[in-house]
Amino acid sequence: MTRARDIARCTAGLLRFATPGEMGELLGLLPPGHVPHALHSHGTPNRVVMEAMLRRGRTKDLTLLVEQALLHDDPPGLLGRLLDLDDPEVNGELLTAEAGLARIPRNLRRQLAHQTSRRDGVTPRPLPAELRTLLSTGHRAQDPLDHALLYAADPDLAEKMLWFLGAGADPHGAVRACRTLLDAGRHAELAALVEQGRLPAFKWGPEKSEPSVLAYAEAAVTSDEGARRLREVSERVRRPEFLRSVAEIADLDGCEPWRAGRPLVPTVVNRRHASIPRVDWNAVLEDEPRRRAAEGPFPYRAARFMARRTDVPVDLVRRLVEDHPELAVFVADPAPEVLAALCAMGARPGAEVLLKVVGNGLVAGTLTPVFVVETVPEEVLDVVAGSLWLPGMRGTAAIRTLLGRSGDVTLTPPFVEETGHGRFRRLRDPGRRPHWDPGLAYGPEVAEMMRRRSGLLTADDVLSSADPDPLLAPSDGGLPDPRVLLRLAEHVHEHLGGRPEAWMVALKLLEDGFVGSLRKLIVTAGAVTS
Repeated sequence: MTRARDIARCTAGLLRFATPGEMGELLGLLPPGHVPHALHSHGTPNRVVMEAMLRRGRTKDLTLLVEQALLHDDPPGLLGRLLDLDDPEVNGELLTAEAGLARIPRNLRRQLAHQTSRRDGVTPRPLPAELRTLLSTGHRAQDPLDHALLYAADPDLAEKMLWFLGAGADPHGAVRACRTLLDAGRHAELAALVEQGRLPAFKWGPEKSEPSVLAYAEAAVTSDEGARRLREVSERVRRPEFLRSVAEIADLDGCEPWRAGRPLVPTVVNRRHASIPRVDWNAVLEDEPRRRAAEGPFPYRAARFMARRTDVPVDLVRRLVEDHPELAVFVADPAPEVLAALCAMGARPGAEVLLKVVGNGLVAGTLTPVFVVETVPEEVLDVVAGSLWLPGMRGTAAIRTLLGRSGDVTLTPPFVEETGHGRFRRLRDPGRRPHWDPGLAYGPEVAEMMRRRSGLLTADDVLSSADPDPLLAPSDGGLPDPRVLLRLAEHVHEHLGGRPEAWMVALKLLEDGFVGSLRKLIVTAGAVTS
């Protein structure tokens, strides 16, 4: 009898082998209580589920994704995907997450507090009305979020924060708030702040070289020259970033301080989360022919930043992988043009780079198994077909089927330690008994069978006797062998592939119980819905 004891976690484990297209439909058919569990399985996040939740766009789904992005930052591109939605509700969730989840980076705080579009830095994207009301009340203790709200594009909110924080406000934010009031024609309000001494009155900047914010504001309300100087310094302070060139992405000012002395803000991108800064990619793309003619390939620092982004135009991604093919492994959703460009470079990228690009593309749904087989050189296809990388196993199973290589495999040795996630990552540690225990990995029946046969089993032997819980929802240190999981992915591809109704029958049988093995359960679910 095959029956899951923890059906929510076993459902998550089986969904590990769904394609992006199938997941979009399955997500709407699952019981609501199973959806949060589907985010993780086999000890790793399931990006296919996350992308389907992003496409669906339900509030509860997005709240779960915000928690995943801020608490775990895994996958690394998830925060960028959430920001790319340009959704005020999501922005509000991120901005207020600090109270209950985790501290958020200061540059993200500034960006969200600005309440303008991620795409142009100008179009208003006001936070939800209830949140704006909460943030503008001054009866609470000061916290870092109040200093971030000095960057609000709304002059009313910026003024309230200046009054609330007073002379203890962060000078960078205070300068930006004064600039907001000046541009909105709020000269009387700015003069009142000066008169009441509610602006920072201390020198600041490198070696205390800048006059106080109070002095800048006092000059701004008394003369046009003073207003010009305030606007000039407001462009040099920390602000909600909007990068417009490769030089800015590469932090050129921080790398060449001798050009203009010590800047107020040495770096904008360096050591920051790559997903956070806003970038005008149209301006970067438009300037690229001129820049490339004058300077050559992308600077490595800028190329690495761009490879980790989720919003870069495909033309720029193609050029960066041509300049630095080793960085292609960081591209989360490689387009077909990117894989084709890498394959056209011959041996330069190397099989490991192509393997990672193919895996990322299959998980993201930007590459199809058919395209991979038609595009990737034959010698690299051998590596791809043998990949044991868990997130891409369903795609690997489809490629093996197209190549005529799917089928049962003998497990010699009984366990392997590779993960398919790079040569330096190991799945098991010698000496840690749970990592090599077939009872923890598959259940007592397989453990007994392995003892009787001196370890000579095939993947189908294991799937015919395995307990579904340790196989699909491992715990207590038990780790199923990836070759067994790849064979399971082949069965899923053959019998459930492309048919959500077959998936739901399989999950129902798994919950209610099935007289037979997990492998026969999948075959039966496919047969009764064919």
